Order: sequence, then structure tokens, then C-alpha cells
Amino acid sequence: MFNLSQHIDALKQSLVGYVLMLAAAIIGLIWISFGIYNWATAMLGPVWGPLAIGAAFMLPVAVYLMAKAFQPDDKRSKQQRMFDQAFAASPVGSLSKMIETMSVHSPFLAAVTAIIGGFVAARFPQFLSILSEFVIAGGEELTRWKTGRAERAAHKASDYERKGAPPPPPDVEPTRKRRGKKVDADFDMYGS
Repeated sequence: MFNLSQHIDALKQSLVGYVLMLAAAIIGLIWISFGIYNWATAMLGPVWGPLAIGAAFMLPVAVYLMAKAFQPDDKRSKQQRMFDQAFAASPVGSLSKMIETMSVHSPFLAAVTAIIGGFVAARFPQFLSILSEFVIAGGEELTRWKTGRAERAAHKASDYERKGAPPPPPDVEPTRKRRGKKVDADFDMYGS
């Protein structure tokens, strides 16, 4: 049976043990630093001895700052990254990522994705991660296709500007011209 007071007592004992161990370590470091100070002043003199000790104590800080400078910037903490990964792996995270991916393209696609994702999450939760990957890949492909189409159109326009010629006329006749010919053809067909 779960006994709360017993768990609190165990926690108090472990906390007291940690505090005592930390205090002993601090006192030991103080005595070691006194010994190092006396040795350094005897070996290096009263000016250079404390400077050498200060430099030795600053060395770990310098190493840490150097490692931090060459490490890629990740502003989030490890705990926040773990929360984000857990959220992305959950059904709610998968659904929100799918909707977010498709809402960039169209609200209709986002609504359809939400409906299909909700159905899959309710009936077949084991397939939700697979569907999520498909939808995210499809959204990225749509984005790539749109940017490629815009780049091709810009390239084509720059080609016409560079050549100095107007773009060629469209291959399809305007609707009004087609309807006029169709009407003329209908009257000719009946012998008018």
C-alpha cells in the first residue's frame, strides 16, 4: 500500500544526505585550495602564485565558453526538445502537424486533412503516424511544386525580356471566337 509519510521521510533522509555530502565536498575544496595557494605562493611568489591559481580556476570556465561557442545554437532546453518530440509522436501532435502543413496551401485541404486524420486517429491509431508522414511529405511536395512553377514562369518571362520579343500567342482561341464559329457551323449545317 502507498504510504505518503514513509516516502516523505525517505526523501528527507536522501536530501539530508545530499546536503551533507555537498557541504563536505565544499569544505574539502576549500582546504585543498588553501594548500594549493600556500604551495603556489611558495613556488611562484606572492604575486604570480595567486594569479596562477586564479587562471587554473578560470580554465574550466574558458573551456566551457569555447565549447559553447563552437556548438550549434539550440535555444531550447533539452527538456523542451523532449516535450516537442513527445508531442510530435502523440496523436494530437500528428494531427496538428498535418493540419499545419496543409493549411499553408488551402483551408479546404486543411479541413479535409483534419477530417481524415480524426477518422484514422479514432479507428486506426496505429496508422496515424504513417498518414502523418504521407501528408507532411505531400505538403512539402506541393510547396516545392508551387515554387518550381513560379521559378519556371519567372525564367520564361526573363527569356522574353532578354530576347525583346513578346510572348507567343496562346494555342487556344478565345471562347467568343470558338462560339461564333460553332454557331456559324450550326447554321451552315442546316442549309440556311
